[in-house]
Amino acid sequence: MNRYLRITAYLLCLVGTATQAQTIKCTAADGKITYSNVACPDSTQSVKPVDTSANTLDGSALRDQAQRDKASATHVETTQREHAAAEANSRQQAQAQAAAAAQQQAQKAQSDEAAYANCMRDVERQSVTEDIRAEMYVACRTAGASQRQNGMSESAIRDCVRSVERTGAFPRDKVRQVAMCHGANVLPEQPIVVLRPSVRPMGPPRITTCSGNQCSDDAGQRYFKQQGTGLVREDGKACQLGAGNTVRCP
Repeated sequence: MNRYLRITAYLLCLVGTATQAQTIKCTAADGKITYSNVACPDSTQSVKPVDTSANTLDGSALRDQAQRDKASATHVETTQREHAAAEANSRQQAQAQAAAAAQQQAQKAQSDEAAYANCMRDVERQSVTEDIRAEMYVACRTAGASQRQNGMSESAIRDCVRSVERTGAFPRDKVRQVAMCHGANVLPEQPIVVLRPSVRPMGPPRITTCSGNQCSDDAGQRYFKQQGTGLVREDGKACQLGAGNTVRCP
């Protein structure tokens, strides 16, 4: 008996499941249409069950699009992170280069000051006049740059200075050579021009050339013409033009 009840209950469940899976279209007398998963009321007209499986939404396309959107967003985010990391790395490199350049510049300035001080020290040790010493101070300003360019070592500079100081050169020549040992840009010394007096014949000076109101005698002195035979020598002395273009200045 229990077995019979179990079979009957199973069959009823199958019938109920099949009924619930079907949708029935019911048309009332006034034309109103309703849908139900149970039998239509007596006052309505029942039609064959309606297949609603086609009304089920297919979400596969939406899922695919969502996955593509997610992948695109992930790619954009990754690209932005990589771009930000590259910019940060570029800034760090620029800062490191700027710091290295500043440090190199500071070291260069410190080296130049040391070279200048050493050059002045050796110049001050020489017995020369103040104007020559001041000239060498200016030249010593280029010692640092010259030492870097030529790779001059401190020992070589010291040996050069000692060698110059042992010579018997004049002090003005010695101090110039000492400064050049340090790499100073020493300008060539201006030659000294000795003016020797012109040799002329004995007797009063004689006018040899005239141009406009100015004349010169055979000794190279200039005169300015005045009225008549009057002349004024370049030192302001009043003179007279005599016979044979001679000049007399009483």
